[in-house]
Amino acid sequence: MPDLIVKRFCILVLLLLILVSGAYSATLKIFDMDHPVYDDMNALYLIEGKAVPLGIRPWTEIDVEHLLSWIDVKTENGKVLKSKIESYLNRGDSDFKWKFGIALTPSMYVHSNPSDFSRADDAFYDDDIINRSLADISFGMEYKEYIAAFMDFSLGFNFADVTKGYEYNPGGDVRYNNIFGTNIPFVSSGSISMNFPDRTYLALGFDAFRVVVARDRISWGNGVMGNMMLGDTLPYHDYLSLTFTGSKNFSYQMLMSSFSHSINQDKYIKEDPESESLPSLDRYPLEGIRFFLGHRFEFSFWEGRITAAVNESIMYQSKDGYFDWRVINPLMFLHDLYMAGNANSLATFELEYAPINNFSIYAQAAIDDLAVGEAKPGEKGASVDGWGVMAGLRFTLPHEDGNYFYGNFEFVYTSPFIYHRALDGENNDLYYVSSIRYIANANVNFINRYLSFRFGSDAIAALFRFGYDDIDLFRVEGNVFFMAHGVIDMYSKTNYFDENSGAQQNTPSTSNPFDKGENGVPEYTFAFGCEGEIDITSYLSLDTSAYLVTVWNKDNVTAPVTLDFQFSLGISLYY
Repeated sequence: MPDLIVKRFCILVLLLLILVSGAYSATLKIFDMDHPVYDDMNALYLIEGKAVPLGIRPWTEIDVEHLLSWIDVKTENGKVLKSKIESYLNRGDSDFKWKFGIALTPSMYVHSNPSDFSRADDAFYDDDIINRSLADISFGMEYKEYIAAFMDFSLGFNFADVTKGYEYNPGGDVRYNNIFGTNIPFVSSGSISMNFPDRTYLALGFDAFRVVVARDRISWGNGVMGNMMLGDTLPYHDYLSLTFTGSKNFSYQMLMSSFSHSINQDKYIKEDPESESLPSLDRYPLEGIRFFLGHRFEFSFWEGRITAAVNESIMYQSKDGYFDWRVINPLMFLHDLYMAGNANSLATFELEYAPINNFSIYAQAAIDDLAVGEAKPGEKGASVDGWGVMAGLRFTLPHEDGNYFYGNFEFVYTSPFIYHRALDGENNDLYYVSSIRYIANANVNFINRYLSFRFGSDAIAALFRFGYDDIDLFRVEGNVFFMAHGVIDMYSKTNYFDENSGAQQNTPSTSNPFDKGENGVPEYTFAFGCEGEIDITSYLSLDTSAYLVTVWNKDNVTAPVTLDFQFSLGISLYY
């Protein structure tokens, strides 16, 4: 009987999608996060004196169609840029569209100091170059604005930061411990990735509303180094989303991204701590649930000169698989569902203002389980507060024929214990850190990265970049980056405060007051370099980056400066 109900429901949904007519010729095709439509749309809105739009990414073709229709383009450069963006839309007379694609993307990297810079988080190369697959075959289809589907099959290496439990996997890839490396199998050492499809989605909807189940990259917000809640830090999320973007003044998204409960990683440590190879896939059945669930409300005011967003989320987990359905209610404040044993709640606020054409200022603030009506830090039985701030400015200067100079300055501060939450007893600490499963050579690996700001907690960072974009030929960009980072990272543990631990520190710390065994000094990083892309033809392009990285007190150990010159080059051939 339940199966019959499900079948009838699916048939009803399909009939509704067919009967409802939309006003737009675009489809629910989803643009990859690397697509130039994002930079070009940002530039178009800034040139026309509007705040950067729609921080819910990735976008569909319908989103792009909406964004173009919601702006009155007056400048000549803006008109050229708008025409370029329209060329990204797959318009045509046919209701049904399908696509078959092949991509060949060999890449290589060189760095001068592999002994000191041997981990993935030591790399300042362009991630899109060094971590991409060698080859990719993709299939896609779209029917009007009602349905779109996509999947790919790829060949490449495992990511360098796969982990075994909460330690770097000694039997995994060692991608950066040689001066030269490439993504071509059998030329460089590394595990072959069995984690295809790399990207896939099924989108159902009409006009303003859509439901998506996908494996894809996502981002909430307009930060460049990352965002306070969801940044483009992971190779993919396995997610379900419900999105409404029917008005230029309001948009909403509910997003649920699924991860592996940390108990599944702990088994590797406890039962096989010395093994240099990961257990087989079927050695341990998966246990528990763990997921990110968030609601984003985005608003636009004053004819688009101001955008604002309120985001609230929970990182939820249960060893026994219990799911509290209340978290899916977008009108229920998630902090009000405070469950110390199951969840860590995080709220963020965003604001962007474009006072004049070509220029905007923006800010983000995050509050991580701030103690309200509970014991405050420093009191008996208290946990720790976490918070973070981001502030920046961006500009776009039109040149000619739609081309433009661009740049921004961004500053980020994250307090030591944002994204961390301690629990009692045998439960595992809760983090705003991923634990996505990744398969290579028929073994289970895990990738642990912050979901938000790339460098996580206990950090002060600043970035300045300046570049030029010829929309038909090339892009070149220069970057200067500085960061001071304390000892607390994604693997740090927090304990409840006691009077013998010392006061909580809210600056990059010289020691961790919540763990006597975790001591060190702040690490300072200064890096500068450049990146570039050139489109030789419509199906052939080159990408390159070069950085000089200098680090003092590397890995929070007192040490003189260490240097590394990093260079990468990639070729992309598409059909």
